Amino acid sequence: MGEARIDTRGSGSRRTAGGDLKAGLRPWILAWLAFLPYAIIRSENLAESDTFWQVRTGLWTMTEGRLPLVDPFSWTAAGKPWTLNSWAFNVLVGLGYEAAGLAGVAFIAACLVAAIGGLLLYLARELGAAPLPSAVVLLAGAPLLMLYLSARPQLVDYVSVLALAVLLRRLLDGRRPGWLLLAVGVLTVLWVNLHAAALLGVAIAGTSGLLALLGTRTRRRAGWLFAAAVVIFIGAMVNPYGTGLLAQTVQVKAESADITEWQALNPADPLQLVLFAIGLLGLAIAAKRRDPVLCGALAVSAAGSVAAMRILPILVLLALPVLAAAMSRGAVLRYLCSRSRMISTGAVVLLSFVFGAALINFPYFGRPDPTHFPDAAVKAIPSGCTLFNDYRLGGLVILQRPDVRVSIDSRNDLYGADAVRQSARVATGRVDPDQGLAGAGCVLVHPDGGLAQRLRNSPEWKLTSAEPAAVLFVRR
Repeated sequence: MGEARIDTRGSGSRRTAGGDLKAGLRPWILAWLAFLPYAIIRSENLAESDTFWQVRTGLWTMTEGRLPLVDPFSWTAAGKPWTLNSWAFNVLVGLGYEAAGLAGVAFIAACLVAAIGGLLLYLARELGAAPLPSAVVLLAGAPLLMLYLSARPQLVDYVSVLALAVLLRRLLDGRRPGWLLLAVGVLTVLWVNLHAAALLGVAIAGTSGLLALLGTRTRRRAGWLFAAAVVIFIGAMVNPYGTGLLAQTVQVKAESADITEWQALNPADPLQLVLFAIGLLGLAIAAKRRDPVLCGALAVSAAGSVAAMRILPILVLLALPVLAAAMSRGAVLRYLCSRSRMISTGAVVLLSFVFGAALINFPYFGRPDPTHFPDAAVKAIPSGCTLFNDYRLGGLVILQRPDVRVSIDSRNDLYGADAVRQSARVATGRVDPDQGLAGAGCVLVHPDGGLAQRLRNSPEWKLTSAEPAAVLFVRR
């Protein structure tokens, strides 16, 4: 690694040609406030099936006073052992739902997204970035990340990784190591119970420690990073399932092989390619800065992104503060400062559009995305009916119709990859309905799917509700 050049003093400690970096907190707060409309827009339409069954699970947990040990929501996996990977997040969104319905759930998600933006700016400031390039990088990167900022426990991962990067850099800087290790432990315990992905922190801290060993000025502090890796591992075991977290992590990955976000990086996808390129650029800059922590975090995230695209947003979130710091030096900063009026005008136009979109859609804050989820069809399901449904629709039915048992939903680790594939074959009409719908009294599927086409012509089934997102059939 060579000589370490870690500057955790923040931007308020120095000046550079091309701009005064001692700008105080006001421009940073303005940059964060400019990001908030993105948090609101992303939360206005709930588009992930996971969100709905997580809310219902949180409500179930609070009502029963315990975690479910077996599946309580489906008829195809009823009584099958079920391990939750986000029990505390489920309770959190359950509380939001009790307080204000799905709008309360969306508000919690918006707060987490706002925290992500705040931590990103804070890390940029710790790296010596100026407010203007940091705002530019954040607002430019936000549209690329919007797809990933949905109301799911993955938001906790994004918050936790950014917070961990801040703590590890300070630990390497030698300030109050005991208190910092305690903070790392507390962060990990919160992280693992909100979402069982905290073992990612072990890889980040361990890799950062190895890179620190290669630096002449960081070698003596590398042990603290290894200590942090141990603390994270121990903290990750402080969950209702203990060491079962390890087996759970492997199972989730194995049973989700066919799910898009768990698939390997696809270079043919323009969005994935752009995000990965941003991450690699951030890694190159971090390596040039000789920053063991960000090099380690970005290297682990890059490797994880190649294996599963769900890690891509973590890679980009870690890269953006590094890019902001790089833009705060020399010619780039001088250029940005010389074009500050043009940039400000463009930002006003962009934010006016974003604010306008947020205000127009605000009355629908927290609604299920109507392009993906039906309303009338779910309400029309006969009470107590055993339902065959599309994979995406199961979560909404679990939330809105707890009296109805679903056939499938997005809990891949519960059903298993084979069951998910079989359900997809039935929904697309590749399996004879008499065989594929055995035991089902109702069918809720997309109107353009093969099964819907076959049931329209079947005398055994009656079409009772039709929407662009789904059609409902009831067995005669």
